[in-house]
Amino acid sequence: MNIYDVAKFADVSVATVSRVINGTDRVSDKTRKKVEDAIEKLNFIPNDVARALASSKTNYIGIMVGNIRNYFDNQSAYALERNLKARGIVSILCNTSDNENEKLDYLKVLREKKVDAIFTVGSTYGEKDFLDELEDISREIPIVMLNVIGEKKHRNMIYVCCDEVDAIDQSLSFFKKKGYKKPIFISKGHKNQTRAYKAKKTGFIESLKKNYPKNDFIEFVVKDFNEDVDQIVSLIKKEKIDCIQFELDSLAVKFYKYFLKNGIRVPEDIGICGFDNDDITNYTYKPISSIDQNIEKQAKIAIENLFRLEKGEKFEQINLIKAKFVQKQSI
Repeated sequence: MNIYDVAKFADVSVATVSRVINGTDRVSDKTRKKVEDAIEKLNFIPNDVARALASSKTNYIGIMVGNIRNYFDNQSAYALERNLKARGIVSILCNTSDNENEKLDYLKVLREKKVDAIFTVGSTYGEKDFLDELEDISREIPIVMLNVIGEKKHRNMIYVCCDEVDAIDQSLSFFKKKGYKKPIFISKGHKNQTRAYKAKKTGFIESLKKNYPKNDFIEFVVKDFNEDVDQIVSLIKKEKIDCIQFELDSLAVKFYKYFLKNGIRVPEDIGICGFDNDDITNYTYKPISSIDQNIEKQAKIAIENLFRLEKGEKFEQINLIKAKFVQKQSI
């Protein structure tokens, strides 16, 4: 039993059946009654394809994440899925990895599924070749990118990001207020420098000039924690560094555990701050200060602007969301 059988039984067009199923008001009461009676007599259960025929919409939206194990990725995907479900929309989650071929494969799948829109979560989707592919696809499918801002501003692309520059300034300003004198930026080694990493680094440099004008910028890029940690501790002692802004909470937790094990007191000897406000920062011996990206708000803003775009209403193409420094016991 399918929508064509219902249309034949009710002696109406397939489009008319679809309009009744979708609840539009473009059907007379008499015709609606004929279709509803046909649905009941034939015991027809409308499916998503039937619902899509009249409106060219499937009520499916794709969510692509680079690594579902990452805090930002999984929390963003969850927030998007919950908000979309509340609107009656089904999410198709694609854990693509950072491999470009896998990303392209999932894009093909989502296009074949005729999704109404695609969300990408994470700054690794900002690589030029993949971004060019998305910009091309955006001519037929709206694209919403979390943690990426493309250089070309195509009509059907929306960007939502945390304001990392301001976020890092909040952190360094608090270090300054608490009397710390020499901060360092410790980051994770990246195959490609992402927008988020660049913004955090820029924020650190700009805030350093404001809060510590006599200090030089010092960064250590961690490629392998076990191999690099002793070298970093030696650098900290040599340069008399007394506070650290980490690019990620995962780095902050690793270093905190090392400091604790080796008699380096936090926050007395060294203050530390992570980035993401991952739950793991609340379960160390002393909870670690961090920066909350306001992921729930990012998801809501992303979805709201997508629906404005689809309705032809005015929407914000670039959305910079203010983050919040969260003081705990590590500063």
